[in-house]
Amino acid sequence: MKRIAIACFLALAIVFSDCKKAKEDLQGGVITFSKGTVKIFDKTGKEKPVSVDTFLLPEDKIETGKDSYADLQLAEGVLVRIKENTSLVLKKIFVDSANGEVFTDFGLIKGKVFSKVDTKLSKTSKFTVSTPTSVASVRGTEFIVEETGKGTSTRVSNGAVEVTDADDPSKVAVADSGEGVSADGNDLKEAPLTDDELNELKSDAATVQSITEEQRARIQEILKDFQENKARILQGLEDQKQRNKDLIEGAKEENRKLLEDTKNAGKEEKEAIKKSAQEEKDKVKSSMDDAKKELENQRKSLKDQAAPK
Repeated sequence: MKRIAIACFLALAIVFSDCKKAKEDLQGGVITFSKGTVKIFDKTGKEKPVSVDTFLLPEDKIETGKDSYADLQLAEGVLVRIKENTSLVLKKIFVDSANGEVFTDFGLIKGKVFSKVDTKLSKTSKFTVSTPTSVASVRGTEFIVEETGKGTSTRVSNGAVEVTDADDPSKVAVADSGEGVSADGNDLKEAPLTDDELNELKSDAATVQSITEEQRARIQEILKDFQENKARILQGLEDQKQRNKDLIEGAKEENRKLLEDTKNAGKEEKEAIKKSAQEEKDKVKSSMDDAKKELENQRKSLKDQAAPK
Protein backbone atom coordinates (compact mmCIF):
# COMPACT_ATOMS: atom_id res chain seq x y z
CA MET A 1 0.00 0.00 0.00
CA LYS A 2 1.02 3.59 -0.39
CA ARG A 3 0.36 6.96 1.23
CA ILE A 4 -1.02 9.70 -1.00
CA ALA A 5 -1.92 13.36 -0.69
CA ILE A 6 -5.52 14.50 -0.34
CA ALA A 7 -5.28 17.80 -2.26
CA CYS A 8 -6.89 16.37 -5.41
CA PHE A 9 -9.76 14.96 -3.33
CA LEU A 10 -10.52 18.42 -1.90
CA ALA A 11 -10.30 19.98 -5.34
CA LEU A 12 -12.93 17.58 -6.67
CA ALA A 13 -15.27 18.51 -3.82
CA ILE A 14 -14.86 22.24 -4.56
CA VAL A 15 -15.44 21.82 -8.30
CA PHE A 16 -18.49 19.65 -7.76
CA SER A 17 -20.08 22.11 -5.36
CA ASP A 18 -20.81 24.41 -8.32
CA CYS A 19 -22.72 21.76 -10.29
CA LYS A 20 -26.47 22.14 -10.81
CA LYS A 21 -28.99 19.39 -10.22
CA ALA A 22 -30.10 17.36 -13.22
CA LYS A 23 -33.84 17.67 -13.69
CA GLU A 24 -34.13 14.16 -15.15
CA ASP A 25 -32.65 12.36 -12.16
CA LEU A 26 -34.01 11.61 -8.74
CA GLN A 27 -31.80 13.19 -6.11
CA GLY A 28 -31.90 10.12 -3.93
CA GLY A 29 -31.90 6.36 -4.12
CA VAL A 30 -34.36 3.53 -4.69
CA ILE A 31 -34.79 0.45 -2.51
CA THR A 32 -34.41 -2.55 -4.85
CA PHE A 33 -34.68 -5.31 -2.24
CA SER A 34 -35.11 -5.67 1.52
CA LYS A 35 -35.10 -8.57 3.95
CA GLY A 36 -36.10 -8.76 7.60
CA THR A 37 -36.47 -5.65 9.75
CA VAL A 38 -35.75 -2.48 7.79
CA LYS A 39 -36.84 0.99 8.92
CA ILE A 40 -36.56 4.34 7.16
CA PHE A 41 -36.92 7.76 8.80
CA ASP A 42 -37.04 11.18 7.15
CA LYS A 43 -35.02 14.14 8.46
CA THR A 44 -37.75 15.01 10.97
CA GLY A 45 -37.65 11.52 12.47
CA LYS A 46 -40.96 10.41 10.94
CA GLU A 47 -40.93 6.76 9.90
CA LYS A 48 -41.64 5.92 6.25
CA PRO A 49 -43.17 2.72 4.88
CA VAL A 50 -40.56 0.37 3.40
CA SER A 51 -41.08 -1.57 0.18
CA VAL A 52 -39.41 -2.22 -3.14
CA ASP A 53 -39.40 1.08 -5.12
CA THR A 54 -39.31 3.20 -1.93
CA PHE A 55 -37.42 6.44 -2.58
CA LEU A 56 -34.73 7.48 -0.12
CA LEU A 57 -34.01 11.20 -0.12
CA PRO A 58 -31.15 13.31 1.27
CA GLU A 59 -31.05 13.24 5.10
CA ASP A 60 -33.12 10.05 5.28
CA LYS A 61 -31.95 7.48 7.82
CA ILE A 62 -32.13 3.72 7.34
CA GLU A 63 -31.84 1.11 10.08
CA THR A 64 -31.64 -2.67 9.77
CA GLY A 65 -32.12 -5.35 12.44
CA LYS A 66 -30.55 -8.76 12.99
CA ASP A 67 -30.40 -10.99 9.87
CA SER A 68 -31.75 -8.07 7.84
CA TYR A 69 -30.50 -5.92 5.00
CA ALA A 70 -31.61 -3.54 2.26
CA ASP A 71 -30.23 -2.95 -1.24
CA LEU A 72 -30.20 0.58 -2.63
CA GLN A 73 -29.50 1.84 -6.15
CA LEU A 74 -28.33 5.42 -6.71
CA ALA A 75 -27.58 5.27 -10.44
CA GLU A 76 -26.78 2.69 -13.09
CA GLY A 77 -23.90 0.66 -11.71
CA VAL A 78 -23.92 2.34 -8.29
CA LEU A 79 -25.32 -0.07 -5.69
CA VAL A 80 -25.25 -0.15 -1.91
CA ARG A 81 -26.18 -2.86 0.58
CA ILE A 82 -27.03 -1.75 4.13
CA LYS A 83 -26.17 -4.88 6.06
CA GLU A 84 -27.62 -6.20 9.35
CA ASN A 85 -27.63 -4.20 12.60
CA THR A 86 -26.71 -1.02 10.74
CA SER A 87 -27.68 2.63 11.09
CA LEU A 88 -26.91 4.87 8.12
CA VAL A 89 -27.79 8.46 7.14
CA LEU A 90 -27.86 9.58 3.50
CA LYS A 91 -26.16 12.89 4.20
CA LYS A 92 -25.81 14.04 0.59
CA ILE A 93 -27.02 12.61 -2.70
CA PHE A 94 -26.70 14.05 -6.20
CA VAL A 95 -27.16 11.92 -9.32
CA ASP A 96 -26.83 12.91 -12.98
CA SER A 97 -26.86 9.63 -14.91
CA ALA A 98 -26.54 11.32 -18.31
CA ASN A 99 -23.16 12.82 -17.40
CA GLY A 100 -22.03 10.02 -15.09
CA GLU A 101 -21.96 12.33 -12.06
CA VAL A 102 -22.58 11.01 -8.58
CA PHE A 103 -22.01 13.02 -5.41
CA THR A 104 -22.79 10.91 -2.36
CA ASP A 105 -21.88 11.01 1.31
CA PHE A 106 -23.18 8.23 3.55
CA GLY A 107 -22.89 8.76 7.28
CA LEU A 108 -22.33 5.33 8.84
CA ILE A 109 -23.34 5.55 12.51
CA LYS A 110 -22.90 1.86 13.27
CA GLY A 111 -22.80 -1.45 11.46
CA LYS A 112 -21.66 -2.34 7.98
CA VAL A 113 -22.32 -1.14 4.44
CA PHE A 114 -21.21 -2.72 1.15
CA SER A 115 -20.76 -0.44 -1.88
CA LYS A 116 -20.40 -1.45 -5.52
CA VAL A 117 -19.43 1.36 -7.87
CA ASP A 118 -19.33 -0.61 -11.09
CA THR A 119 -19.33 2.29 -13.52
CA LYS A 120 -16.80 4.94 -14.48
CA LEU A 121 -17.65 8.13 -12.65
CA SER A 122 -16.88 11.61 -13.95
CA LYS A 123 -13.89 13.55 -12.65
CA THR A 124 -16.21 15.77 -10.64
CA SER A 125 -17.90 12.84 -8.89
CA LYS A 126 -17.36 11.81 -5.29
CA PHE A 127 -18.59 8.72 -3.47
CA THR A 128 -17.79 8.59 0.24
CA VAL A 129 -18.72 6.67 3.36
CA SER A 130 -18.03 8.72 6.50
CA THR A 131 -17.68 7.43 10.07
CA PRO A 132 -16.58 9.15 13.28
CA THR A 133 -12.99 8.01 12.66
CA SER A 134 -12.51 7.90 8.88
CA VAL A 135 -13.74 8.85 5.41
CA ALA A 136 -13.57 6.26 2.61
CA SER A 137 -13.76 7.69 -0.92
CA VAL A 138 -13.76 5.91 -4.28
CA ARG A 139 -14.10 6.36 -8.03
CA GLY A 140 -14.97 2.76 -8.91
CA THR A 141 -14.68 -0.31 -6.72
CA GLU A 142 -16.29 -2.88 -4.42
CA PHE A 143 -15.73 -2.40 -0.71
CA ILE A 144 -17.15 -2.73 2.80
CA VAL A 145 -16.98 -0.13 5.57
CA GLU A 146 -17.70 -1.33 9.10
CA GLU A 147 -18.15 0.91 12.17
CA THR A 148 -17.98 -0.91 15.51
CA GLY A 149 -18.06 2.05 17.91
CA LYS A 150 -14.39 1.50 18.68
CA GLY A 151 -13.11 2.12 15.19
CA THR A 152 -13.66 1.69 11.46
CA SER A 153 -12.54 -1.01 9.06
CA THR A 154 -12.48 -0.52 5.28
CA ARG A 155 -12.08 -3.68 3.18
CA VAL A 156 -11.64 -3.75 -0.62
CA SER A 157 -12.17 -6.65 -3.04
CA ASN A 158 -11.85 -4.76 -6.32
CA GLY A 159 -10.40 -1.37 -7.25
CA ALA A 160 -8.99 1.00 -4.63
CA VAL A 161 -10.34 3.06 -1.74
CA GLU A 162 -8.73 6.14 -0.24
CA VAL A 163 -9.12 6.26 3.56
CA THR A 164 -8.62 9.56 5.37
CA ASP A 165 -8.51 10.14 9.12
CA ALA A 166 -11.64 12.09 10.10
CA ASP A 167 -9.74 14.43 12.45
CA ASP A 168 -6.37 14.66 10.68
CA PRO A 169 -6.63 14.97 6.85
CA SER A 170 -2.86 14.56 6.57
CA LYS A 171 -3.26 10.89 7.52
CA VAL A 172 -4.24 9.05 4.35
CA ALA A 173 -3.93 5.44 3.23
CA VAL A 174 -5.04 3.54 0.11
CA ALA A 175 -6.50 0.05 0.25
CA ASP A 176 -6.11 -1.84 -3.03
CA SER A 177 -7.81 -5.11 -4.04
CA GLY A 178 -7.53 -7.70 -1.27
CA GLU A 179 -6.45 -5.14 1.32
CA GLY A 180 -8.00 -3.26 4.23
CA VAL A 181 -7.41 -0.19 6.40
CA SER A 182 -8.50 0.09 10.03
CA ALA A 183 -8.90 3.43 11.85
CA ASP A 184 -9.17 3.87 15.61
CA GLY A 185 -9.08 7.68 15.78
CA ASN A 186 -5.32 7.73 16.23
CA ASP A 187 -3.73 5.70 13.43
CA LEU A 188 -4.51 4.09 10.10
CA LYS A 189 -3.36 0.47 9.97
CA GLU A 190 -3.04 -1.51 6.75
CA ALA A 191 -3.35 -5.30 6.40
CA PRO A 192 -4.29 -7.98 3.84
CA LEU A 193 -7.82 -9.37 4.03
CA THR A 194 -8.63 -12.81 5.42
CA ASP A 195 -10.35 -15.46 3.33
CA ASP A 196 -13.60 -14.88 5.24
CA GLU A 197 -13.47 -11.13 4.56
CA LEU A 198 -12.83 -11.72 0.85
CA ASN A 199 -15.67 -14.27 0.64
CA GLU A 200 -18.10 -11.81 2.26
CA LEU A 201 -17.18 -9.14 -0.29
CA LYS A 202 -17.57 -11.57 -3.19
CA SER A 203 -20.95 -12.74 -1.90
CA ASP A 204 -22.28 -9.20 -1.57
CA ALA A 205 -20.98 -8.26 -5.02
CA ALA A 206 -22.70 -11.28 -6.59
CA THR A 207 -26.06 -10.87 -4.83
CA VAL A 208 -26.66 -7.11 -4.42
CA GLN A 209 -29.71 -6.28 -6.53
CA SER A 210 -30.25 -3.51 -9.05
CA ILE A 211 -33.54 -2.15 -10.39
CA THR A 212 -35.40 -4.55 -12.66
CA GLU A 213 -37.28 -3.41 -15.74
CA GLU A 214 -40.56 -4.14 -13.94
CA GLN A 215 -39.50 -1.97 -10.99
CA ARG A 216 -38.34 0.76 -13.34
CA ALA A 217 -41.77 0.82 -14.99
CA ARG A 218 -43.50 1.04 -11.58
CA ILE A 219 -41.22 3.91 -10.56
CA GLN A 220 -42.14 5.81 -13.72
CA GLU A 221 -45.83 5.32 -12.88
CA ILE A 222 -45.24 6.60 -9.34
CA LEU A 223 -43.52 9.71 -10.68
CA LYS A 224 -46.28 10.25 -13.26
CA ASP A 225 -49.02 9.94 -10.65
CA PHE A 226 -47.17 12.30 -8.35
CA GLN A 227 -46.87 14.99 -11.04
CA GLU A 228 -50.55 14.68 -11.97
CA ASN A 229 -51.69 14.78 -8.34
CA LYS A 230 -49.36 17.68 -7.60
CA ALA A 231 -50.86 19.73 -10.46
CA ARG A 232 -54.40 18.91 -9.32
CA ILE A 233 -53.73 19.81 -5.68
CA LEU A 234 -51.95 23.04 -6.58
CA GLN A 235 -54.93 24.07 -8.71
CA GLY A 236 -57.20 23.23 -5.78
CA LEU A 237 -55.13 25.47 -3.53
CA GLU A 238 -55.41 28.35 -5.99
CA ASP A 239 -59.18 27.86 -6.26
CA GLN A 240 -59.50 27.84 -2.46
CA LYS A 241 -57.47 31.05 -2.18
CA GLN A 242 -59.83 32.74 -4.64
CA ARG A 243 -62.88 31.51 -2.71
CA ASN A 244 -61.40 32.87 0.50
CA LYS A 245 -60.72 36.22 -1.19
CA ASP A 246 -64.29 36.41 -2.49
CA LEU A 247 -65.64 35.53 0.95
CA ILE A 248 -63.62 38.28 2.62
CA GLU A 249 -64.67 40.87 0.04
CA GLY A 250 -68.32 39.87 0.46
CA ALA A 251 -68.07 40.19 4.25
CA LYS A 252 -66.52 43.65 3.92
CA GLU A 253 -69.32 44.84 1.66
CA GLU A 254 -71.98 43.41 4.00
CA ASN A 255 -70.42 45.13 7.01
CA ARG A 256 -70.29 48.44 5.12
CA LYS A 257 -74.01 48.23 4.40
CA LEU A 258 -74.79 47.37 8.02
CA LEU A 259 -72.84 50.39 9.24
CA GLU A 260 -74.78 52.65 6.91
CA ASP A 261 -78.11 51.20 8.09
CA THR A 262 -77.08 51.62 11.75
CA LYS A 263 -76.41 55.32 11.32
CA ASN A 264 -79.95 55.88 10.07
CA ALA A 265 -81.82 53.62 12.49
CA GLY A 266 -83.35 54.02 15.97
CA LYS A 267 -82.09 52.39 19.16
CA GLU A 268 -84.05 49.13 18.79
CA GLU A 269 -83.18 48.91 15.13
CA LYS A 270 -79.54 49.53 15.97
CA GLU A 271 -79.54 46.65 18.45
CA ALA A 272 -81.17 44.37 15.92
CA ILE A 273 -78.67 45.41 13.27
CA LYS A 274 -75.73 44.88 15.67
CA LYS A 275 -77.05 41.42 16.50
CA SER A 276 -77.45 40.62 12.85
CA ALA A 277 -73.94 41.92 12.16
CA GLN A 278 -72.49 39.74 14.92
CA GLU A 279 -74.28 36.69 13.57
CA GLU A 280 -72.92 37.46 10.12
CA LYS A 281 -69.39 37.84 11.51
CA ASP A 282 -69.70 34.51 13.31
CA LYS A 283 -70.90 32.90 10.12
CA VAL A 284 -68.01 34.36 8.12
CA LYS A 285 -65.51 33.28 10.79
CA SER A 286 -66.89 29.75 10.73
CA SER A 287 -66.63 29.66 6.94
CA MET A 288 -63.05 30.96 7.10
CA ASP A 289 -62.12 28.34 9.69
CA ASP A 290 -63.56 25.62 7.46
CA ALA A 291 -61.66 27.02 4.49
CA LYS A 292 -58.40 27.05 6.46
CA LYS A 293 -58.92 23.43 7.48
CA GLU A 294 -59.57 22.45 3.86
CA LEU A 295 -56.47 24.34 2.74
CA GLU A 296 -54.36 22.62 5.39
CA ASN A 297 -55.70 19.22 4.37
CA GLN A 298 -54.78 19.92 0.75
CA ARG A 299 -51.27 20.99 1.74
CA LYS A 300 -50.88 17.82 3.81
CA SER A 301 -52.12 15.76 0.88
CA LEU A 302 -49.51 17.39 -1.38
CA LYS A 303 -46.79 16.66 1.20
CA ASP A 304 -47.91 13.03 1.44
CA GLN A 305 -47.86 12.75 -2.35
CA ALA A 306 -44.25 13.97 -2.34
CA ALA A 307 -43.19 11.43 0.28
CA PRO A 308 -41.73 8.12 -1.02
CA LYS A 309 -44.22 5.25 -1.29
